[in-house]
Amino acid sequence: MASSKIPKIPPAQARAWRRRLRNVIRDAGFGEPWSLEHKPAPAGGPFWAIEPTPLIIAAAEWQRLEAGLRQRARLVNAYLTDAYDRQEMLRQGLMPPEILLGDPFYRRPCLRLEPGRSDPATVLRFDLVRVGEDWRVVRTRANTPAGISYVVQTRRLLSQEAGALYDRLPDFQNTINLPLQVLDTLRRLAPAGTRAPSIVVLTAGPHDPFYTEHSFLARKMGLPLARGDDLLVLDQRVFFKTISGLEPVDVIYRRLNDAYIDPVVFTTDRETAGVTGLMQAIRAGKVVVANAIGTGVAESRALDVWLPKLARFYLGEPLSLRSLDTFTCGDTDQLDHILEHASSLRFLPAHDPLPGTQRRGSAKPWIDKRGLAPEVRQNPFAFVAQQLPKPSRTSVGGHPRPVVTLSAFVLTRGKHATVIPGGVVHLNGPDVPVDRVGVTADAIVLRSAESADSGSSTEGTDEDDPGPLTSHALGSRTAECLFWLGRYLERAEATARMLSLIDDVALEEIPSRERRAWLPLWQGLLEATGHGDRRITIREAATITGSMSWRMTLDGEHPSSLHSSVASAVFNARKVRDCVSPEAWSVLHRLLTHLDGLRRQGEQNRRIRARLQAGAVSEVLTDVNAFLGTAERTMVHDAGWRFLAIGLHLERAIMTATALRYVFSVAPASATPAHNNGSRADSPELSALLRMLGSQDAYRRLYRNRSRRREVADFFLKRREAPRSLLNNLEQIDAAVRAIDIAPDATAPLEEAVSSLLSRLRDLDPDRHFGPDAESSRQLAEFLATLVDDIGSLHRLASDHYFTHQAHVDEPEHIGSEAQEAPED
Repeated sequence: MASSKIPKIPPAQARAWRRRLRNVIRDAGFGEPWSLEHKPAPAGGPFWAIEPTPLIIAAAEWQRLEAGLRQRARLVNAYLTDAYDRQEMLRQGLMPPEILLGDPFYRRPCLRLEPGRSDPATVLRFDLVRVGEDWRVVRTRANTPAGISYVVQTRRLLSQEAGALYDRLPDFQNTINLPLQVLDTLRRLAPAGTRAPSIVVLTAGPHDPFYTEHSFLARKMGLPLARGDDLLVLDQRVFFKTISGLEPVDVIYRRLNDAYIDPVVFTTDRETAGVTGLMQAIRAGKVVVANAIGTGVAESRALDVWLPKLARFYLGEPLSLRSLDTFTCGDTDQLDHILEHASSLRFLPAHDPLPGTQRRGSAKPWIDKRGLAPEVRQNPFAFVAQQLPKPSRTSVGGHPRPVVTLSAFVLTRGKHATVIPGGVVHLNGPDVPVDRVGVTADAIVLRSAESADSGSSTEGTDEDDPGPLTSHALGSRTAECLFWLGRYLERAEATARMLSLIDDVALEEIPSRERRAWLPLWQGLLEATGHGDRRITIREAATITGSMSWRMTLDGEHPSSLHSSVASAVFNARKVRDCVSPEAWSVLHRLLTHLDGLRRQGEQNRRIRARLQAGAVSEVLTDVNAFLGTAERTMVHDAGWRFLAIGLHLERAIMTATALRYVFSVAPASATPAHNNGSRADSPELSALLRMLGSQDAYRRLYRNRSRRREVADFFLKRREAPRSLLNNLEQIDAAVRAIDIAPDATAPLEEAVSSLLSRLRDLDPDRHFGPDAESSRQLAEFLATLVDDIGSLHRLASDHYFTHQAHVDEPEHIGSEAQEAPED
């Protein structure tokens, strides 16, 4: 099986590649999913690791294996179609009724739910082991088979980090377009008459161990990633909640276990995970789900006992790709064999538990002195005995491996099947825990001379074009997450900049009178960054130390610390990983990982906190701007990008407005001190304002003057050239809102409010509000107080209009005469 042309990898080179791959997986956020939720890692090895030793499969061997996988896919779909329709296999006595009707994954409400559907298992995964010279199937995954993204990612990462190895290979089949093959399969599932199908990927959310795969596939297919509460059923039709209203959905690629799919039909403690009323929409033929609800029944290990009979019954041919020898404890004759050969068998449940529900600790013995254990006797068909995989010394990358598992994927469409060349090799053996990927290697299929020009392996390609996709508007939840991502990033950067300046000021010789003048500014900025519950003293105006400094930097309990702000940004970014580019995500994930390390060190050793806090400030200032720069170059500048910009500029506007209110409401207009020669000096509080908002150089360039009341107020209120001015940030928000343009014939409340604020700023009379008299000071203070409140209210307007799904129902043309009249906004 292994190509003799592939030399063995030197041990030193293999170690270097493993180290680099481990770092890439960690930095890209593909590693431990529980680490982002600050949960301890469960036992069972790494979530995902890559071994740089590919499995090489010759072209002739793959052709035989491919034919067996196609037959298996047709057999699984034939069984599922029969199981939820006439159940002829039970009428003919081909298998005990307990195998089907007693299966916990058999969904009785799905009986005759979709009559005539021939491809309920749209995506199939078969786990195979090598036995002698043959391959044997050890598991069938038909419910929500995981691993498609790891086929692509394993190949991609190994090609980047171990490119020298791939350069030595003969011509081989690629898997780079696997997500597009899945997308093409999903498009062809759309209900009849649908001209431009709309498709969503349904996920359980970030707590799912395979959420990174869900977001990867959604991003690569260009589809929205939806949770159960993002979808709504009205009049037997599924709608996706977007910023522009409710948009109908034709196809759902289900990555949520069907135990939680519809809380009306199935009893579940996760009501928010599924889609209430989904079963009605499926029965009405208004939406198609891939994989169909109830396909988990095909994953039963007990079914392997009867597959040879079923192959002859459904297909009229012998089963070419056999399973490992399997015996059910519910059959008397097979039970005698099990008890007699127990030492050469392994005992397994018919189904693996769902992720998060598997038993921990040592397994109970299933055979004792009296025979079967009580647990097995109570439900014998729920347990099987399976032949132990015999070591085959399979060669992976030139190194013999005793037991490896190859996960191969098949896409089905009607009576046709597409076998993905290669797959993922699991080096942990056939029993990888259900909540992780395990240690994987690449599976490389060499091309034959005949297949060199034929492309991927597809049986019976349809000639008709499935047509274009409906372009979805941005999901409401996605828009809100991106909005808060921008706000938390700006808050973290502003806090870090303030702390950095405080450290600089501590080294300067500033008279106590001037330090006292800085107090209102410090207090305003502390309030704007979420630390307003703490009154700062004159001494702290020079330097913030001790508990205050720790609270503002690495305190994980304080909601506005640098650590908490970055963690909140990562939390929101993770929920929309299908929108955030991998390059930008890596920057943000690396920043949080570094801050986590600094926080742990500070909790263990208080004496080094000052150094750690300085490191945290520096990292935030560098990486937040690195994230924004990377995101600008790598993310699509669509509505999602604009909501991120709205959040960022709104937070910046709130920061500037709050600081202005504190400074101009307490500083008298004639407070600017004079030098000994009689000339006016810089006002300390205005100078501090410019420095704290990172605008001192910009002010000097525009005004070429000392910090004076009228010019500073004009600079922060009316100069669009100033990046921190209110006019600049509100114009950025206004441009973003207008570019979203979800309802061109109606003005959104947020757009009206921003336009009103801009008009007030542009109409502001400098001579009236910035004059030297007390009345001008009072009017400016009142104006700024009102301005702070009005800017703060923009978040509520954005939430009411975009994030709470209160807009109209948008019906596409293909619904035709059955369309309901859309309610008015």
